[in-house]
Amino acid sequence: MAKHTRRVFLGVFIALVAIFVAPAGAQQSNEAIWKQFLDWLPKAPPVEAPRILFDTYRALLVKTGASPEQADQQLDVIRRIHQARPDAWQIMFNNIYRRDKPGYATQPNALLVSTIEGRKPGRALDIGMGQGRNSVFLALKGWDVTGFDMSDEGIATARRNAERAGVKINATLATEDAFNYGTNQWDLVVFMYEPFPVTSAAYVERLQQSMKAGGLIVVESFGQEESVKNRPATAIDPGRLLAAFKDFRLLHYQDIVAPPDWGGPKPRRLVRMIAERR
Repeated sequence: MAKHTRRVFLGVFIALVAIFVAPAGAQQSNEAIWKQFLDWLPKAPPVEAPRILFDTYRALLVKTGASPEQADQQLDVIRRIHQARPDAWQIMFNNIYRRDKPGYATQPNALLVSTIEGRKPGRALDIGMGQGRNSVFLALKGWDVTGFDMSDEGIATARRNAERAGVKINATLATEDAFNYGTNQWDLVVFMYEPFPVTSAAYVERLQQSMKAGGLIVVESFGQEESVKNRPATAIDPGRLLAAFKDFRLLHYQDIVAPPDWGGPKPRRLVRMIAERR
């Protein structure tokens, strides 16, 4: 029985190594590396941020036989693909929103709070609404709020939070590509810590068309130039952001170091902007 148990254990270990590490001399394709990561993601323990998922996966690669250099090479491939493709985001954010202790602010964003103070409520769009902290706040202030997110865990939490607060919000489960922004719809657009291409001309044109004249967009996220290797997918290049919104009226802009809404209280470089559609 002991020999049989050892054989079973050895077989399981070899199988794990085969999953996570290419055979000596073999070269895994980028697609194979990405697929292995996607296969692992649903089994990952709940964490507070995507970067911790990357760190956890790297540790697993090393544990199952990869050298630190091989693990770093695979993580580099994964991060580059993750920047360009959306197929991991839903799993990642479902993981994050399942965590008992949130790794993000549950209070409304401070820039948003100051922006709407004294402003007449209208129709607001919360892009990537997550657990609904900003949507619920706006609804409590009298705004007609629509939000969307690709995470069904986030949407379910947002609906529960709205019900507890006694307000109504239109919370839609949708990817960024699939959501219909509409035309001349929004008096306010909220864009907070999202992996969407807010510095691209095509995306900004889409936002501009969806907003009413005089409508505001409020942006906050991590600030980092696009040339920086392994930058977070939610990072915004400050110079490119200003260039992308050149046809808007700039009301407020900051490139500062301050505590973020995501990833703990340690100060990080942030970019903040309020712009008005002309």
